[in-house]
Amino acid sequence: MNQKNLFLIVMAGGSGTRFWPKSTSRKPKQLLSFSDHAAPTALPQTLLTQTLNRFSNLVPPEQNWIVTTRLLDGAVRADSPKAVVLAEPQGRNTAPCIYWAAQEVLKKNPEGVMLVMPSDHFIKNTTAFQNTVKAAVEWALTHDDLVTLGILPTRPETGYGYLKVGAEVSKNSGCHTVEAFVEKPSAEKAADFVRNGYLWNGGMFIWRASVIIDAFDRLMPEMSKAWKSAQGNIELAYPNMTATSIDYGIMEKSKNVVAFQLDCGWDDLGNWTSLDTMAGVLGTQTDAGVVLGGEVISVDSQHNVIDVSGKLVALLGIEDLIIVETEQALLIARKDRAQDIRKIVDQVKIKRPELA
Repeated sequence: MNQKNLFLIVMAGGSGTRFWPKSTSRKPKQLLSFSDHAAPTALPQTLLTQTLNRFSNLVPPEQNWIVTTRLLDGAVRADSPKAVVLAEPQGRNTAPCIYWAAQEVLKKNPEGVMLVMPSDHFIKNTTAFQNTVKAAVEWALTHDDLVTLGILPTRPETGYGYLKVGAEVSKNSGCHTVEAFVEKPSAEKAADFVRNGYLWNGGMFIWRASVIIDAFDRLMPEMSKAWKSAQGNIELAYPNMTATSIDYGIMEKSKNVVAFQLDCGWDDLGNWTSLDTMAGVLGTQTDAGVVLGGEVISVDSQHNVIDVSGKLVALLGIEDLIIVETEQALLIARKDRAQDIRKIVDQVKIKRPELA
């Protein structure tokens, strides 16, 4: 494996709603650091920094690229000063940002391989993750395929999309055909998917830049038209690029998609309730629930998520709540309404926009 051909492309946009009030539009989830109780004296690392560090022995540091928004440009550069930052003129979902990154990689290295990764996921077993990535990279180097990493499910999950995988492409390769991308299912269908060997779609991709550009030319030719008309000027090209996801625009329509199964303790940390499964790594599991910040006294209270740094939190008869405080805001929500925190943020944007 020629590491000089590898380019890490980290997608780091985001609106900062899911972990409000800790996350905001100017400090979304990837710029947060969660407690690491296994190393309490270590300087907390943001999720973005953790993402970059996972590839420190795979990708040359000068080929760590982060695609983000203009709003987050300064914060991302401050968090990751050694990375190359591509700041989008406007957020237009994942297809345009991947197209732009692919064109930039081709300028640097016509043989360049892109490792396209989210910036804000949690991975417990880095070694297992890296071993799968290496196998996927080797495949992408020698095949004109669009490679995705499909996560081995640990439970029926209605909040994730799935991959229906077929037979192994070649014996002992670990590489399987992808027969279909499946949208977020009902609980019944999710259980059926797990029983039948479907994988979670984690939004992690590996391919040669030339291969993904060829796919864009076939399936979204308007992207190339916008790029060529603007002569590669991103300011002029971006408004004319289709605002859609890479899954919808390319992956679901392509015939050359393959998957490697990933089993590494992955979690997308989708909202505050995700931390329930991360207790012991990101937080402390107590009788009251998961504690990320603060000292807790609990009487007849359980299954809560608490992040109130620097204060004593006393709970009496409280169950299944999210309790999070910052200097200027306090959130108290039922855990089963975690997906609706964005509705609170919508109101904050009106009444206190500086806190959104």
